[in-house]
Formats: sequence, structure tokens, C-alpha cells
Amino acid sequence: MKKKLILAMVAMALTLGLHSCVWAAANNFSVKADELEYNLQTGEGEAKGHVELKQDGGVATANYAKFNSKKKSGLLVGNVMVDRADAHIVCREFIAHNENDMSAVGNASLTKEGKTISADRIDYYKGRQYAETMGGWARLTDTDGSVLKAGKIDYDIAQGIANATGGVTIDSPARDLTAAANSAVYKTDKGGYVELQGNATATQNGNTVSGDKLRLTNANVAMADGDVTIYYVPEKQPALPGKEQQAAKTLA
Repeated sequence: MKKKLILAMVAMALTLGLHSCVWAAANNFSVKADELEYNLQTGEGEAKGHVELKQDGGVATANYAKFNSKKKSGLLVGNVMVDRADAHIVCREFIAHNENDMSAVGNASLTKEGKTISADRIDYYKGRQYAETMGGWARLTDTDGSVLKAGKIDYDIAQGIANATGGVTIDSPARDLTAAANSAVYKTDKGGYVELQGNATATQNGNTVSGDKLRLTNANVAMADGDVTIYYVPEKQPALPGKEQQAAKTLA
């Protein structure tokens, strides 16, 4: 009887709200916050202030959260950071639709396998390892500082292929490369390539190649198709020493 009374009091306290509390549920779920309301039967809860949720190895922090631990769904708002498997997400608002499908909204970024995709909104499908952006701008950043920008990027992380559309630009300081096109396909693995399509142009070390389609590989090889134009700037030769310079003039 005493145990039943204690359990009833705990359930009532969790339903009415607790301050600076931690709660661990049976389905590998825990939440910590300044204020917390949690319904043991339904799994529904609301947390405010320094919120930290843990479930199935994932950790999320935010200013506010409304969630259902049984359905593995919820809304996190304010300074959101989510670490799940090897994916790191930062955004203003995070929506967990279910165990595998989620949306990051508001200057969102998703980092996985050394690549960071950023946009106003990113929809991420964990089961398919697939991310797509919304909001009119998108950016894919590599570990060497190279940046691909576009209006929209769909990124198949499992296959390592990103499809970019809408005013594509590439800036790679490490390779002294800039490029632009209407759209692009980016194969992100070590032996990958960037295929630019529509009004494609690329400039590297002062040399420019343009065409309807242009492929750039990690070996700096350019293959162009359709109305190809190449502008090549020859390297400047070092000035000859005095006697050699005079001899060159004599021979001329």
C-alpha cells in the first residue's frame, strides 16, 4: 500500500510540474529541465529552461520542448542542438515527426561525415540518410573549406551525391577554384567530381573553362561539352640573370 501511495505521489508531481528535475522513463528516455510536466501514461511532456532530452543514444538541448516519449516525436525551440548517431544539428526550431523523420528550421545546419549542409530549413530522413533543403538558399561545406551554394540542395548522404539547383556557385580556396552553373551534381567521396550543367564556367589559377556541361575532378581535370571556351593564362617566366639576358638579346 505504501509503495502504491509513493508512486501515485510521484505521478502527480510529474503531471503538475517539477523544478530543476530529471526524469528517466522505461523506454530509454530521460529529460532534464528547470520546469517539467510529464504524463507517465501518455508519454506527453513539456519542459522549460535548460532542457536536455536523451533517447536511444541521441541527445538534444533547447530552451523549450514539447514531446511524446512513446511516439518519439516533439518540438524543440530556442538554441537547439541535436546529436544523434554521427549527425550534429543546430537550428532555431527542431521538429521530430517520428523516430526517423525530422526537420530543422531557422538558420539550420546538419553536419555528417565531414560535410555540413545549411539552409533555412533542412528535412532529414534518418532511415534513408537523406537531407533536402527549403527556403531559397542552401550551402554545402567541405572539410577543406570548399563551399557549394545554391537555391536548393538535395543530399543523398548514403550515396555521397548532392544535387544542387538554382544559381550554383563553388568557391574552393584550397584549389584556387571558383565555378558557377545553373545546376550541379556533386559526388562527395575521395575520388568524386562536380558536374556543372547549364552556363557552366570554372576558373582555376587564372585559367577559365566554360561550356554547356563541365566536369571537375579532384585531379583538377576539366571535361567540357557544348560551346566550349578556354581562356588560358601562361605562367610568367622568371627574369634571366644579367649575362644570360644579354646573350638572349644577342641571339634574338
